[in-house]
Amino acid sequence: MGNLSNCKVIFCIACWCLALVAEAQQDTTLYQLQAVEIFGKPAEVFAAGSRVSTLDSTYLSTYTSTTLAEALQTRTPLYLKTYGASGISSVSFRGTSASHTAVLWNGLSIALPSLGQNDFATLPLSGIGSIAVQHGAAGASYGNGAIGGAVMLTSPEHSGKGFGMELQQEAGSFGRYFSQAALRYKGEKIAIGASGYWHDAQNDFTYRDLGRFGAPDTRQEHARVQQHGLTQDIRWQLARRSHVAVRSWYTYTHRQLQPAMGAADNKAEQLDKNLRLMAEFGHNSRLGETSLKAGYFSDFLHYTDNSNNSTTDITTYQLQAEQTYTQGQKWSLRGGLNLQHFAAEVQGYGGEVTENRASAFLLFRYDPDPKLALSLNLRQAFIKGYNPAPTPTVGANWQFLSFGEHQLYLKGNISGSYRVPTLNERFWQPGGNPNLKPEQGWQAESGLRHLYTQGNFKLESEATAFHMLIDNWVLWTDTGIGYWTPLNLQKVHSQGLELSSRATTTIGELQPGLSFSYAYTATEQVKSYEGSAAELNRQLPYVPLHKATLATDATFRSWTFTGNLIYNSRRYITTNNSGSMPGFALLGLALERQFKLGTGSLHTTLRIDNSTNTEYQTMVNRAMPPRAYTFNLRYVIQ
Repeated sequence: MGNLSNCKVIFCIACWCLALVAEAQQDTTLYQLQAVEIFGKPAEVFAAGSRVSTLDSTYLSTYTSTTLAEALQTRTPLYLKTYGASGISSVSFRGTSASHTAVLWNGLSIALPSLGQNDFATLPLSGIGSIAVQHGAAGASYGNGAIGGAVMLTSPEHSGKGFGMELQQEAGSFGRYFSQAALRYKGEKIAIGASGYWHDAQNDFTYRDLGRFGAPDTRQEHARVQQHGLTQDIRWQLARRSHVAVRSWYTYTHRQLQPAMGAADNKAEQLDKNLRLMAEFGHNSRLGETSLKAGYFSDFLHYTDNSNNSTTDITTYQLQAEQTYTQGQKWSLRGGLNLQHFAAEVQGYGGEVTENRASAFLLFRYDPDPKLALSLNLRQAFIKGYNPAPTPTVGANWQFLSFGEHQLYLKGNISGSYRVPTLNERFWQPGGNPNLKPEQGWQAESGLRHLYTQGNFKLESEATAFHMLIDNWVLWTDTGIGYWTPLNLQKVHSQGLELSSRATTTIGELQPGLSFSYAYTATEQVKSYEGSAAELNRQLPYVPLHKATLATDATFRSWTFTGNLIYNSRRYITTNNSGSMPGFALLGLALERQFKLGTGSLHTTLRIDNSTNTEYQTMVNRAMPPRAYTFNLRYVIQ
C-alpha cells in the first residue's frame, strides 16, 4: 500500500502544480513576448510514412448512439471479434490480437492493465469527438502494446460562441432505446461541455440455433445490455498562450452475457464501471509548446455466473510531460516522459498487485523540401523485471510526381514495437507465469498515395503493403491438469495489402461521397518453441484473409443518405485450420431529414441495420441480430 499512497501524493502534487503554473501564466507580461510561429503537432504528424485514417463526421453524427466497435467494424478494414449482441468486442489490427492495440484518450493510454486491451462495446460514440486510426506498429509514438496499431480518441470540441444544446431520443427493434442530452457554452476564454446518455437493449431477437438438432428457431434470452454515462470538458484560455483543460468520462455497462448456441444458460453477467479523469495544461513560448497531463483512471469489472463470482478493481495514475519545438516549416522536435502506476485488487491474484512503469520518447519531423517529409522517432520503456529494447521508427512521405490535377506520393516506414505481459498473464492464480518475456515486433510498410482534384471533384486513394514479424508471442495453453497458462510459444509473421479510396464532389445542391477499403491479411505462426508443427504456416484463428468496406453518403438540401456495406471472408476457428466459419456481408442504410425548428434544427433518422437479414457470426456459436430498424430524433441548437 506504500507505493499506492506515494502515487496518490504525487498525483495530487502534480495537479496542484498545474494549478500554480496556470495561475502564473495569467501574468500580463507574457503578452509582451515576441511572436513565435508554433504549429499544432498531433502525434500523427510524426508518423511520416504510416497509414493514418480518420472516421468522417457524417457517419459519427448519424450513428452517435452506437459504440466504437460498430464504427470501426463498419468504416475501417479492421476485424472486430464480438461475442454476440451483448458480449465483449475486441479489435484485430493486421492479424494481431486485441492486446496488440493501443487505445488513447486525449493522448493517454486507457487500456485495462489486467487484460492489456479495451472492450470497444463499452466505449460509446456519444462521448467521443474524433477518431483516428494508425495502422501498423507505433511503439515509438504510443508505447506498450502498439504492435498492430493504435486508436486515438479525443473529447468533443464545440464550435460556435454562446450556448448550445442537443437532445436525442431513439427507439429500435428488439427492445432498443437510447437517450442523450448535451449542453455547451463557449465564451472568449472558457468553453464548457457536458453530456449524458442512457441505453437499454433487450436483444430478444429470433435466430436459428445451429447448436441444436434441426437448427430450430429460438428467441434470444439473457442478452440484455444496460448502459449509461457522463462526459464533461472544461477548457479555460488563461492567457493568449496558455490554457488549462479538465476532462472526465464515466461509463457504466451491465450485460447479461448470452450463452453459446446449444449450450445451457449459466446466467453469466458482467458489470463494467470506468471512470477517466484528466487535467491538462498547455503553454506556448519561445521554447515551443509545453503540454502537461495528469490522469486518474478507475476500472471496475464484476463477473458472475452459476459457479463463479470474481471482481477486478484497478486504479491507474498517469503523468505525461511533452515539449515540442518547431522551427518555421522545416522541422519539429517533441520530447517527453510518461509515468504510470497501477494498483490492482483482483480476486484471481490472491492479493493487491502494484506496478510502476516509465517511458521516455523523442519524436522528430523534418521537411527538407515542401514535397518531402521525414520522421525519426524513438521510445525507451523502463519496467521493473523487464528490459524492453528501444523501439525506433523511421518514415518518409515523398511527393515524387505532380502533373495537371494529379499528385503522387511514395511513403514508407520501418518501425519497432513491444508489449510487456499483462497483469493477468503474470499474476493470475493458478496459471500466471511471471517468467514471460516481453513481445517484440518489427514492421516495414510501403505504399503509394494518389490525389486528384478537378473543380469540385476530389479523389484520394492509397495502397499500402506491410510485412510484420512478432517474436515471443504470448499464448494461453492448456496445462492438462485443470487450468491454462500463458507461454512465449510463437514467432508470428503477418503480411498483407491495404487499399482505400475516397471520392467527393458537389453537383448543384447535391454533395455525394463514396469510400472503399480493402485489406488482405495473411498471418501465420512460422516458428514454435513448443507445440505441434501442424499449427505452423497456418492462418491464425479469427483473422479473415479478406475484408472490404463500401460506404456512401449524399446530402441534398435537408436530406442525408448513408450506406455501409462490409464483407468478411471465411475465418478459421482452430489453430490447425480444421474448422472455420463462412464469410458474410452486411448492409446498413440510414436516411436523415433535417427541419428548422425555432432557434435550432430537428434531425429525424431512420436506420436499417443488417438490411439484407444476413445470418452471420463473428465468434463461433454466438448469435448476432437479424434485420433491425431504428428511429432517431435529435434536436440541436448550435
